[in-house]
Amino acid sequence: MDTEHIVTKYHNAWTSGNMQAARLYLTDDLDFQGSIDTFRKADGFIIALTVFQKMLGRVNLIQSFFSESGAALLYDCDTMSPAGVLRTAEFFTVTDGKITSIRLVFDATELRKLMG
Repeated sequence: MDTEHIVTKYHNAWTSGNMQAARLYLTDDLDFQGSIDTFRKADGFIIALTVFQKMLGRVNLIQSFFSESGAALLYDCDTMSPAGVLRTAEFFTVTDGKITSIRLVFDATELRKLMG
């Protein structure tokens, strides 16, 4: 599978709430760094992603870029919370058919307020 296929399938899985399918595209030792959390294991990341996904109304993909070993997605997360719409940039590294790292960038100000 190529990078575009892997990242697209992963994105479609998590945004539709199918975390079991999303997990299949991640290495066990996923290196995730985001605007709120960091994870070094895919299972911990999937738990946090599941919580976030439950507060989503929808995700609107705006743009995507793919290379042999990387990808970038720009999308809006329309949350059902006071945080509203979160414009999000997500950068992926893919190695041997799995996502090995994710860098997630968004303005977390309103989410941090909700977290107390």
